[in-house]
Amino acid sequence: MKIFILGLGYTGLRLAKRLKDHGIFVCGSNRSGQPIPGVDIPVIQYEYGQSSDRPQEIWQQWNDITHIVSTIAPTKNGIDPGWEVLKHHPNPQQLQWVGYISTTGVYGNSNGAWVDELSPVNPSNSRSQARVKIEQQWLGSPLPSHIFRLPGIYGPTRSIFERIRAGRVQNIVKPGHVFSRVHVDDIAQSIHKSMENPMPHEIFNVVDDEPSEPRELLLAGCELLKVEPPTAIAFEEAEFSPMGRSFWADCRRVSNQKLKEKLGIELMYPSYREGLQAIFAEL
Repeated sequence: MKIFILGLGYTGLRLAKRLKDHGIFVCGSNRSGQPIPGVDIPVIQYEYGQSSDRPQEIWQQWNDITHIVSTIAPTKNGIDPGWEVLKHHPNPQQLQWVGYISTTGVYGNSNGAWVDELSPVNPSNSRSQARVKIEQQWLGSPLPSHIFRLPGIYGPTRSIFERIRAGRVQNIVKPGHVFSRVHVDDIAQSIHKSMENPMPHEIFNVVDDEPSEPRELLLAGCELLKVEPPTAIAFEEAEFSPMGRSFWADCRRVSNQKLKEKLGIELMYPSYREGLQAIFAEL
C-alpha cells in the first residue's frame, strides 16, 4: 500500500500521521511544496490554476502509488482540483482505492430530520451543489472510488477553545437547530479502515453520534476553561458573515450507521464531550 494525499491541510495531515504511524508509505501535495514540520513525508507542490501545476510530474515521481485521497475543495467555478490531477494518471488500473472528501452539505436542509447515504441530495448553496457534481464525476468513473461526506471538523488546534480565547464566539439561542460534527482523528481512522477494506462506489457519512446545538458545544468549552460564556442572544440578534449565515440555513441530523456497520468503525469520540475532554487535556 502506497498512498498519495492530495491536499495536506488539517485533515490530510492528520491522516498522513496516522498512516505513517502504521508503517505505510505516504506522500502528498500542498501549495508550497515545502516539508511540513513534524510530518516526515515527501511533499510536492500543487495548486490548481497556477504555473506550479504539474500533475504529470506527480505520477512520474510516484509511479507506484496504489491509493489516492483528495481533500481539496472545489474552485469557485466548481472545478475539482483532485480530479484534474487524477485524470493525468498514466496507469489508473493499478489504483486499488481512491477517495474523495465531500460534505454533508449535499443533503441540504431536512428541518432536523435524520438523513443517511440513501437520502436524496438537496444542496442549498452553490458550494454544496458543486460537491454533488464532483461526487457524481468520481462515482461515475471506472476508478475504485469512495466518497466520504464530512460535517463540521474539529480537533487539536481547531476547536471551540481557540475561538473562546480569541473572543470569536456568540452564545446563540435557536432551540432545535442542530449540527453534526466529527473529530479529525475519527475521519483519519475511517479513511484508513476504508483503504484496508475497499468497497468501490460506496458513500459514507463520517460523523459522530450526537448532532447538537452549537450553544451546547460553547457552554461545554467555557466550563472546561472555567470562563463565563457570552451573554445569550436570540438567533435574530446574532451577527454573521455571509458564509457564516449560510451554515445556519440548514438543520439536519446525519446518521453514521452505515460507517459503523460496513466499516466496523468504533468512534474514538462519539460526541463533542469526549472530543473536547481529549483536546483540553493537551492544552
